[in-house]
Amino acid sequence: MVMMSEDRVSAPDDAASAGGRRRWLRLPAAPLWLFGLLEGVQVVLLTALLVAIPVGLLTFLAEPAAWDVIGAAQLAGQLWLIMYAAPLDLGGDEVGREAAFHAVPLGLTLIPAMLCWRSGRRLAMGAYPTQLWLGLLMFVLIFVLAAVQLATWVDTPFGATSPVWAAAAAGGIAVLASAGGCVWEARSVTRMFGMDMDERIDRWSARIKWAGSYVWAVTRAGAVAAAASFAMAGALFAVVVLVQWIDIANAYQQAEAGWAGAVGLTVLQLALVPNMVMWTLAYTTGAGFSVGAGATVQPGAAGASAAEHLPLLAAVPQEGLAHAWLVLALPVMAGLCAGIWLAREGENHFDDWCARTIRFRPVSLLVSTAVLGALTGLMAGLLLVGPLWLSHLSLGVGRFVDVGPDALVAAGLLGAWAAVGCAAGYLVAPAGRLFTRSSAE
Repeated sequence: MVMMSEDRVSAPDDAASAGGRRRWLRLPAAPLWLFGLLEGVQVVLLTALLVAIPVGLLTFLAEPAAWDVIGAAQLAGQLWLIMYAAPLDLGGDEVGREAAFHAVPLGLTLIPAMLCWRSGRRLAMGAYPTQLWLGLLMFVLIFVLAAVQLATWVDTPFGATSPVWAAAAAGGIAVLASAGGCVWEARSVTRMFGMDMDERIDRWSARIKWAGSYVWAVTRAGAVAAAASFAMAGALFAVVVLVQWIDIANAYQQAEAGWAGAVGLTVLQLALVPNMVMWTLAYTTGAGFSVGAGATVQPGAAGASAAEHLPLLAAVPQEGLAHAWLVLALPVMAGLCAGIWLAREGENHFDDWCARTIRFRPVSLLVSTAVLGALTGLMAGLLLVGPLWLSHLSLGVGRFVDVGPDALVAAGLLGAWAAVGCAAGYLVAPAGRLFTRSSAE
């Protein structure tokens, strides 16, 4: 019995000593600035390899005997900067003109943005709220330094990028995407900085809470309208490409770019597909988009041919279509979706205030619905004005110095159409619920 009791006593001692040894061998947690540095280096290297490997293979296979390694590396560096939305100056003695290649291939830019989003989530998971800025600062600093060094090194007689613009573009993408990942992981902007917003909201008055919930509902409805308009524009773009596929294939054959040029042209067009969807969205608003100096494509009006540079632009109609104005129904339908969503999920406290202030219910309902639609359309336009501006590009070749939509005009028209649709959807939604309920009974 004594031996048994000694065994029982010694067993916890052995476990404690083993746990102590494990704690002794455990490495200390890395500081957050080092974590941000490693995440930044990782994203920079991944995106650099994503560009350098295809460029190296294509340039080597094109001329194996006279492969210029330095030239291929500088070309890859310029493409890396273009991926991060940095403008490329094509002026110089070797080129013989003064022009700028400024294009944000949104399809390629989404790759580093998604990687930065992932890094932002990882930084938020491994940081205390009051220390998160250390990791984010080091993470963004890596992108700024890489962009400045690369812009200085790829400065060639054929093209150059300003280090200031390169740092601003790469740093801006890193800040926005990583901060978005942090907010997504923390589920709150204030929680990232150690603030308890729920406690602060509890101290607010009821009117401020109602106003905040109303603004939040309108913001989400604007996001619904923006997402619906982008999805409808993407569907319209896919239909047009399928219908005009023969013309696009003929434009490929007329380009005579060779197999290497065809591969590069295909990759460029795939990267520009989100840009073209934004152009289609501008087309559905009635603002249209430009395919070169003096050539604007609008419903009922056609632009000049641009397929010699991008075969996908062969899908642009060369003459006005009789029923092209029907596409204006798409942003209205997007606003309709937002209005129906608001009637089901949103909180219209402004309507409650109007009902108490204006005794005649039809008038109060019209006033509150008009304001709701206007604010929703305004929010949808604000959410899409940035992507519309980024989709605009300048190829720096001939008349292709102005390609894309006017962001402010397109966003304004989108907001107006979405406002009309939202008001109609909000008024129609209760009738739809009654019809569904009667059908169920």
